Amino acid sequence: MKKKIVLFNPQVAEINRKKGVLPLALLAISSKLAKDGYEIRIFDGTLDKFDQECLNGALCFGISAMIGYQVHSALQVAELVRKIDPYLPIIWGGWHPSIQPEQTAESCYVDFVVRGQGEIVFYELVKAIENGGGYGHIAGLTYKKNGETVSNPDAPLINPNDLPAMPYHLIDMEKYISPSEFGKRSVNYLSSIGCPHHCGFCAEPLVHKRKWMALTAERVVNDLEELVNKFGIDSVLINDSEFFINENRTAAICRGILKKKLNLKWGNANGRADTLLHYSNTTWELMRDSGLCCILVGAETSNEEILRLIDKGTTINDTIKFTKRAKKYSILIKFSLMIGLPVANRDNTLKNEFYKTIDFINMLYKINEDNMFLLFLYTPFPGTPLFEKSIKLGYKAPESLEEWGTFLTGLNHVSTPWIDKETADLVYQVNFYFPFVSKFVKRLLAPYPIYMRLLLIPAERILRILMAFRLQKKFFKFPVEYFLLKNILKITHK
Repeated sequence: MKKKIVLFNPQVAEINRKKGVLPLALLAISSKLAKDGYEIRIFDGTLDKFDQECLNGALCFGISAMIGYQVHSALQVAELVRKIDPYLPIIWGGWHPSIQPEQTAESCYVDFVVRGQGEIVFYELVKAIENGGGYGHIAGLTYKKNGETVSNPDAPLINPNDLPAMPYHLIDMEKYISPSEFGKRSVNYLSSIGCPHHCGFCAEPLVHKRKWMALTAERVVNDLEELVNKFGIDSVLINDSEFFINENRTAAICRGILKKKLNLKWGNANGRADTLLHYSNTTWELMRDSGLCCILVGAETSNEEILRLIDKGTTINDTIKFTKRAKKYSILIKFSLMIGLPVANRDNTLKNEFYKTIDFINMLYKINEDNMFLLFLYTPFPGTPLFEKSIKLGYKAPESLEEWGTFLTGLNHVSTPWIDKETADLVYQVNFYFPFVSKFVKRLLAPYPIYMRLLLIPAERILRILMAFRLQKKFFKFPVEYFLLKNILKITHK
């Protein structure tokens, strides 16, 4: 009889969605176990109603969660699982448990925490549970023993090329294939883990110890070929923390896509301006010709001093030169920036910082008006260099897993005392404008039926002109269109 493992991918936001994002972490930890013949059930909190009957005969229940609403969603289901079967081991993994393993393990809805890269750790834990216990030998595991929380030494990173391929057969892929700005049938894909850089706001070094390990170019191309041939994918969103570390690998992937004539669009690949400025013209041409549409770059701030504070390692001039070079090859950039980084002695108010950031964005728009932007409110993450600095400035971090579950990050939550509500509201407002001004919404409407486009395109154009005017003139008062769009979204989500 097959041993059953039940895995849960928590809901990413309060809103309901018709399509999900591939649960790559859960698929990854399932690969070796599926190969060994275990029955694996994956539930997606965004798409599926949790089936309590699936717990019958289960060996364990696993959860992968990020900070924010996913923790909230995971706790709700973990509480339900605990009531149904008080003795079923509940295992947590993912970004938040990896950053806060001991605090996570203190919750009564957590028995084990798998830290960092989970494929081998989870595999060994499942085998130990099946054999009746004994967990001290499992590197990368935090667990409870006689009422105490125990953290075993960290597990070494495993070369992803030594791990089995993603077991896509465990899920209904059609639930995860959806239109994007790159194509009609898009999915997300991961080609590497980790990042060697040390940006002061980022928790990545805590999870992967500033190491970067990547699938070979040959394996990436073979994976993409499988997605195209088996599932009819025409576009891929890259989820790597840093995709462009190795230029030779990038070029080889592009040549492979072209050689196999995959006719694939790919984008949202994360990179750095300083790295990509060192790429040769030949590699830039290969990236363009292979279908690269968009690079995600953390510009972070318009302030050179703050860039040094956060140890970014890039300059404002790097960002400007990189924007011009990407424009030359018709590759778009999606910039992310932050407001409210923990600066002890602010020469200007936060609102002035906001307006200077808008000036910087407008300057980048002049280089390429099709580029996209995301503006975030800074959120301190435990264990990062800027976390302790934030504590000194009055930030109070959640002190339990349950508190982290009510902690919403980034675009929709003010978490630090130096960010005032008025500036936060301005940040929320302009984030509604960027997709229109960057023509993202226009590109998104392209696959729609002609009768829908006849109605929607004129409205999109009017909104784009109005929102571009607001950004250029920095005039954000009486935002009727903003409140209208917010209410429309609320209604459609319901």
